[in-house]
Amino acid sequence: MRIRFAAALAALTTVALAAQAGALSVEQNGQQFSQKSAAISVGDAVTFDNHDDVSHNINISFADDDPVDLGLQKPGEKVTYKFDKAGRFKVRCSIHPGMKMTVNVQ
Repeated sequence: MRIRFAAALAALTTVALAAQAGALSVEQNGQQFSQKSAAISVGDAVTFDNHDDVSHNINISFADDDPVDLGLQKPGEKVTYKFDKAGRFKVRCSIHPGMKMTVNVQ
């Protein structure tokens, strides 16, 4: 009985911890991000949802680190990035220089 209770408690704890992580969706439309900045918590994920009829290539950079390249994102596709450390991140499309936003992770 105790083993079953401990296993159930562990499973519930895992589900609760997973539910705590946040998610933000940012649309790409008109070769722009739907917002210029966002504030999220460490461990949260941002999904970039391409509503344009052109491809994008999202790059995320922090301070002097090399940018993370999320790869070519075709129209209708979504890409997600999980922010694992605090700081101010620049998000850019390497194809469309006017596509810029900042993600502040606390």
